[in-house]
Amino acid sequence: MQQVGVILHNLGGPTSLDAIRPFLTNLFLDPEIIRIPLPGALGRLFPRRLFAEFVARRRTPKVRPNYEMIGGKSPLLERSREQAAALEKELNERFAGRARFHVRLGMRYWHPFTREAVEEFRSLGIENVFLLPLYPQYSRTTTGSSFKEWRDLHRDRYARRFRVKSARDYFLHPRYIDAINDRINATLTERFTDEQRQGLHLLFSAHGTPIADVEAGDPYSRQIRATVEQVMRIRGNDYPHSLSFQSRVGPVKWLEPYTQDAIAHLASEQVTALLMIPIAFVTDHIETLHELDIELRETAHLHGIHKYEVMYALNDSPLFISALADIVTARYAPALEITPTGRRDGA
Repeated sequence: MQQVGVILHNLGGPTSLDAIRPFLTNLFLDPEIIRIPLPGALGRLFPRRLFAEFVARRRTPKVRPNYEMIGGKSPLLERSREQAAALEKELNERFAGRARFHVRLGMRYWHPFTREAVEEFRSLGIENVFLLPLYPQYSRTTTGSSFKEWRDLHRDRYARRFRVKSARDYFLHPRYIDAINDRINATLTERFTDEQRQGLHLLFSAHGTPIADVEAGDPYSRQIRATVEQVMRIRGNDYPHSLSFQSRVGPVKWLEPYTQDAIAHLASEQVTALLMIPIAFVTDHIETLHELDIELRETAHLHGIHKYEVMYALNDSPLFISALADIVTARYAPALEITPTGRRDGA
């Protein structure tokens, strides 16, 4: 029976208040997140380390209260583990008797790191690895960074010992789109009255990126817009909607409109009910639970929008897990002569 290791890539999150500073240090050490022109080999390492530690030291006291408000840590690890367990179960049911899948997390900036998953695969004698980002839309700062880390590990530490397949993006996968709409519908039913839905606006909010990335050809913003358009197309454009971008950092220009500005504008247009949809996040974490659900809720109330709800991220939604399983199945079923139900073709 073939053994396949699947790595779910995500950014990770601090698992305690004490982990915030090292998590941020790792984040700002990543040259795909912060690009600094540095001369020479020493310049590429030493100043970046000083910069990362300086920024992490400055930012930790600012973000610590935010984590305290959502339980003293990021819930991203727990939610990601649930996703991994659900995907492993789904894949092993589909490929029963023909292949055994081992799904592990490969976090970029905090434990469990990608190398931890790879070490486990090596100890199990697994030679086939599938890289599956928990980022439906591709950006060099997310999927690109995780894949680069994998390539470096695979080349330098593991001498290219694994047979590797991967998914770069899946921003229009039908079951992913269905999972978003299923979550939207559930939120509308559970949290809005018929009267409130009369004045409802759907605001899709995605993590922003610097405009320089867009101009350099990063496809992220284009894919985000395509996802939103497809979601609303499937819905028949049943509600007014718009797209905005959050989490801007630093002085450079980022994708616009910024979410806080979009909320203020919608209030000026007499929107009375707002459903926030975290379109780029498939796992709840600080940006959905604090930035959207606490900070921007205050912004909405300040501007007169008192019915403000934030949709839960997809997390371990069965439809989303099925979409992830479809992506893996499409790459392995033909080689193993297996249908998605786990039976050999023609059996």
